[in-house]
Parts: sequence; C-alpha cells; structure tokens
Amino acid sequence: MPGKNIDIEKKELDILGMECVNCSNSIKSFLEKTSGIRSVAVNYTSETAVIEFNPDEINLETIKSHIKQLGYEVAEDTDEGSIEMSKKKNLLFQKYNLIVSAILTAIVMGISMSGHFHFISFLHFPEEISFSIQLIITSIVVFVCGKKFHTGAISVFRTFNATMDTTISMGTLAAYFFSFAISINLLLKLNIDVLNNVHEVYFETASMIITLVLFGNYLEAVLKSKTQSSINKLKGLQAKEVLVIRDNAEILIPFRKVRIGDIVVLKAGDKIPVEGEIIEGICVVDESAMTGESKPVEKIIGENLISGSILINGAVKIKAGNVGKDTMLSKVISLVKDASNSKPKIQRIADKVSAIFVPAVIIFAVLTFLYWFLIDGSSLSRSLIFSVSVLVVACPCALGLAAPMAVVIGIGRAAESGILFNNVEAIEKMNKLDTICFDKTGTLTSGEMKIIDVYAEKDFNKDEVLLYTASLEKHSNHPIAKSLSQFIAERNIKPFDDVENVVNEHGMGISGKVKGKEILIGNERMFSEKNIKINSIPDYKGITLFIGIDKSLAGIIVFEDELKSNALNTIERLRELNKEIFMISGDSEEVAKEIADKLKIEKYSFKTLPDGKEKIISGLQSEGKKVAMIGDGINDAPSLARADVGIAIGTGQDIALDTADVILVKGNLNNIIKAINISAKTVSIIKQNFFWAFFYNALAIPLAAGVLSPWGIYISPIMAAMFMAFSDIVTVMLNSLRLKTVNIK
Repeated sequence: MPGKNIDIEKKELDILGMECVNCSNSIKSFLEKTSGIRSVAVNYTSETAVIEFNPDEINLETIKSHIKQLGYEVAEDTDEGSIEMSKKKNLLFQKYNLIVSAILTAIVMGISMSGHFHFISFLHFPEEISFSIQLIITSIVVFVCGKKFHTGAISVFRTFNATMDTTISMGTLAAYFFSFAISINLLLKLNIDVLNNVHEVYFETASMIITLVLFGNYLEAVLKSKTQSSINKLKGLQAKEVLVIRDNAEILIPFRKVRIGDIVVLKAGDKIPVEGEIIEGICVVDESAMTGESKPVEKIIGENLISGSILINGAVKIKAGNVGKDTMLSKVISLVKDASNSKPKIQRIADKVSAIFVPAVIIFAVLTFLYWFLIDGSSLSRSLIFSVSVLVVACPCALGLAAPMAVVIGIGRAAESGILFNNVEAIEKMNKLDTICFDKTGTLTSGEMKIIDVYAEKDFNKDEVLLYTASLEKHSNHPIAKSLSQFIAERNIKPFDDVENVVNEHGMGISGKVKGKEILIGNERMFSEKNIKINSIPDYKGITLFIGIDKSLAGIIVFEDELKSNALNTIERLRELNKEIFMISGDSEEVAKEIADKLKIEKYSFKTLPDGKEKIISGLQSEGKKVAMIGDGINDAPSLARADVGIAIGTGQDIALDTADVILVKGNLNNIIKAINISAKTVSIIKQNFFWAFFYNALAIPLAAGVLSPWGIYISPIMAAMFMAFSDIVTVMLNSLRLKTVNIK
C-alpha cells in the first residue's frame, strides 16, 4: 500500500570460503539482484557481510541459502564462540586438504621426473602404467582436493562474474584434460592425429598448481586471522558469565542476560562485564585495554567502572547501568568491526580494477594461445602451456587486499592505543590535515574547574549564592557542575531537592526553579538576553559564572581551568609536523588569551557559541585548508560534523561514540600525534601494496605469455602457481603486518 512504512532489517553474517576480493564482489553482485534485499556490504578481509533487507519480501534463511548456493558457508553473528569454532575447523580442513594434496602431488612429480633422477628410479614405469597412475592420482588432486576452485568458478559464472577460482579452475582443467586426452589416446590406441606424436603430459603441472594455490590460501588464511587479533583481543575482554544478586542470592548468569539495575559482584581478577556505579567496596582496575593508559586506577564508592577493564585488586559491588550492546566494550567492538568492514576511497579504485581484471586475464590467455598456435606455429602443447601460465600467474587478490589488509591492521593498532576510527575514511584524511582546531575547555585544559572566588551582591550572601547554584547545577553534567558539587560538599552545604523546570540554555547556561525561585546560571550573553543588568564588578582573571535569583544578579563565581600536563608538548609536536593551530573558546577574551599565551597559540577565538565554532571551521575550509576539529564530541557536534576530520576527546562512557570520525578514549592529547602517525603509516603501506600488486601483475603476465621466451626466459605453469600463491602474501600481507610493529609515538 502506498505510504506504508517498511521495516528494513539489518543483519551481519560471517561467511567462510572466500578466496579473494572477487569472491566478495560476486556475493555482493548476486545478492543485490535478489528481490527484497536493499543493500549489501561484503568484506573479504573480515569475512563478513552486512545485509539490509525487507522481511516481508525475503527472510534471512533464504538469503543464507543463496550464499550457500554460491559455494560458501555462512553463519549469523549471534554466537561468537560457534563462529570462531567454525573458522578454526575451516582452517584445520584447509591444512589437512593441503597435506593430502601435497603428498599426492609429490608422488605424481616423482613419477614424472623418475627418468631424470637416480634416487627416484624406483618410480620409473612403462609409459602406459606411468600415465595411468598419474591420471588416477591427479584426478583426486584436481577434483577432490581442488574441488572448491571448480565449484567456486561454476557458482560465480551464474552471476556473470569471474574470480581467482575461475582462472585456477580453467588453468588446471586445461592442463588436466590435455594430458587426459594424450593418455586416453595412448592407452586406448585411438590414433588421434593431433595427439599421436605427443608423449608429454602435464599431470604434475595440474597437481602442482592446485597444491601451491592451496598452500597460498592456507598461509593467507593464517595471516588473515592474525590481522583480526585486535578485535579478538577485545572480544576476549568480555566476561562470558556474570555474578549478580537477585532475590538476595548470588547467581551466575550469561553476560547478555544482565539487566539494568542488577547488582553485579566483582572480585580480584574479574573482567568487568558492564558499566555501573560502585555501591560497595574499593578496588584497583586496569583500564589499559579501553583507554590506552597503562597505570592502574583506584576506584571508590560513587565512581563508575568501564566494561572491558580488569579488576586487579579489591572487591566491589556495582549497580549495572549500561548492559549488553550498550556497554562501552560492546560499542568499541562494534565500532572497530564497522570501521574494518568499510572501505576507504583509495580501495574503490582497486575494486573497479579487480572487477574487470579476471575477465581481461581470460581474454589475454585465449589471445596468447591463438598467437602461439596460429601465428607463431608452435605446437599445441607449447601454446597451451603459455596460455595456462597466464591464467595461473594472474593474481587479483593482491589488488583486492592492498587497502583492506592495511586498514584492518591500522585500525586494530589504533584501538590498542585507545584511538577509535569511527569512519575509515578518516585514516586517509588524517594524513592530509594541515589545520588543527582545538576546543579549549576539557580538551586543552583539564576541564576540572577550580573555584577561586565567590562574589555576592549586597542583597545576597556567598553561601546563599552557592546553595542555589549547586542545587540547580546538580542537574547538569558540565565540568562546572562537578566542581560546584565538590566545593559545597567540602563546606557541608546540602543542596535543595525542590528543583523543577530545568532548561539547558543553548551555548549560554542553565535555568530552572529552586524552592520556587527562578534561578539563572550562565554567561554574560544569557543575562543580556534575559534583560538582567550586570553592575560593574572587579576584574577577575578566570572563568566567570553569573548567578541570577528572581531576575536579579545575585553573584558571580570565578573558576580557574588548568592546562593539561601534555597540552604544550602536543601543540609543539603538531607544529613540528607543520600543522596550523587554532583554539576555539566560549570564554571571555581575557581567559582565552591567557590559555593561548601559555600554549603559544597565535590564532584563537573567544565567546564563541556552538554555531560560531561551525562557522570558523567552514571559513578555514573555504580557504582550502584541510581541517580537524578536536572537542568533547557532544557540545561541539556541529563543528565536529563540519570538519574534514572530527575528533572526540573524553573519558569512559562520557564519550559520544557516534559523533566524531576519530575518538580518543582517554583525554590524552598525545594520542592525536599517534592517530596522525597511524594514518601516515597506513596510507604509506596501502600505496606500497598497490605498487607491488600492479608491478607484480605488469611483470608476471607478459612473462607468462612468453614475451621473452625467444631468449629462454619464460614462466612455466608450476612457477606461475608458485608466484601467484606467494604474491599477495609476500607483497601485501607481510608488508601490511609491518603496521603491527612500526613506531607511532
């Protein structure tokens, strides 16, 4: 019906059996043509597919069956344990399949070469017996051990695509059936003219191609599993079972069954499963996996624990706040996986090339055969071998893996340092930044406001000003509110509970009713708009907060915001990287200038509201600058969204995970340098990978086609299989793995 709301479901599936990026492209292409499916994103590196579909038109089981028909195994991302087990079983199967193939291939190689080496002369048989044995063994290697290549080629043919399976299948089958025809002609004495004088078979070539490619696939699978080590390490921080108190009894329940409000019991050595406030006990926790900070932190009653942390010492009870997928750890895992599954712009070029690469190779292989057989006049076997070499040596995997492999490892390395890339394109953009804009409060400064003076108008006293201010500010999460709460607690002043009509005045302050009185707390602009007169007051060096009671100025509280210990060092290092620095502040000109002078920042703004910050970013971009905005991820949302790269800086669950492109889990400014360095290293590795991938194919394919054969330089099918098997491993995967060890400080 027109106007009917359509509920689109989104599911992530784990897919096993993809051998190259073209496999993922064929799955994507096939599913996108299926009725009811709205969008498909398949990632070869992480072996996942994210599918959006209309459940009224197609169900999940049908989607799974479509993928299985293409020759792949599939599992829904609901049971991490079973999925990991499936992947391990698949890896073990690859290992045993490789061993069987290698043993049988060794026998075929021994028989075919027995006439040349004395130590294997026992394998030398009459031609009829030799061909018969090789035919039987090679049939097992090609059609049993190498079954996945042929089924894969047939499956993707139905989608009018071609993958690495297509070239391997065509190459091995060409060598196999040519040898089969020669053997049958000899054994059955068929006397086929074109085959009568041919006594050289290529069973060992077909077997060796299968074995070498299986070996390459196995090594690639092992290395690929290592690239996901960061995600696996984070998953390892999730507690499988949690001890909670229900009905006055301690019971052990699965992690996903913890409810908000449950009392969770934690002891030394426990992984902290959920976020929550400590209601009993004292403990020391290791938050390094989540924040990148190696120093253990002491936590007391009233403080929050972060999921993914480890309780080193002590015992506590916490009241569960964020549970299940809402915990910090679950969001981080999801964030890292999403970033790993998305593609940077540079990869899209490779995807377009890969999509036409295999068909182009097949055409080139056919032209190679026709040239040598029809134009050069070479024998059928010689022409066929050159054609097979072209099919086998070509490697689309290297092109497809060039960016994803480096991105996955780069994202994982960043996550280990407490840096989360919410948007994978930020990895590319970080490397191109030339201007860094900082929000002041909570970013360059500690955000922990220290009250240095309280001023009261003649009709009010200081305690009264503090009491009404603290009563209203306790409904705010602003750093000033926290400082006020601590300040009045030290003076044994108890805030009023009778508070109502609390309103956050955008960019100006907060208002509400306390004990029936109208209270305003904010900046000078707020009082100007409310038509409340501010009399001449002493000039304070610091952040001034105006307090109004019943439309009259009641007093002023002056705060001091200290610089973060590593702020100056970070600014200096950014200058060394030729970055232009701009500080954006909502404070007075005097306060902003004082901080800017301490940090030696020449360009800064003051009394800047959120929309003003966004205009500053836009202005810098209009000058052609590549701009990053670093803020708290909540109040700076417009400017973070406008910037080329938005960087949220904060602590624990206060972080706005969906706001910025990059998230610094802990308020450590040095991680900005690390993020830039990770970006630079990752982009460099990607470019190197592309160079080697293109260089390899540009060199290998012409050699395989026999361009230099008149001078005795050529690549046999066996050598082609060896080069193909190791090209993506050596030139791409091992090069990408260097990201795990490069210096990013």
